[in-house]
Amino acid sequence: MSSAGSTAGGAGAAGDASLSLRMAQRAFAPLLERNVRHTTFRFAQLRSGARRVLSALSADDRVRLARWLALLCTAAAMDAREVAELRLARIDATLAASVAAAQATLGELVVAGAVAA
Repeated sequence: MSSAGSTAGGAGAAGDASLSLRMAQRAFAPLLERNVRHTTFRFAQLRSGARRVLSALSADDRVRLARWLALLCTAAAMDAREVAELRLARIDATLAASVAAAQATLGELVVAGAVAA
């Protein structure tokens, strides 16, 4: 097997998530931390960064981000889920609606243990 063939095969798993999607996940992760109470200024900074990377996402990556966020919210404790949903709604209402719709379909699968992250 040539070195080009092995490189292409090895990049499959890493290539599943685009760079812009990974950046969006990094931008949204601190916003969803359950026990963190952000100051107004810090939340505004995080929200601005999240909106910026969200606007750079392709339609496919937006769907993947909504599914990832839905998995996080569904797996979280109820109080953390409510905080995350409120924060998402303050960032982007369309994304929050997509996450809620994805949660509805994922909830039963997560409980059954059938969803792989």
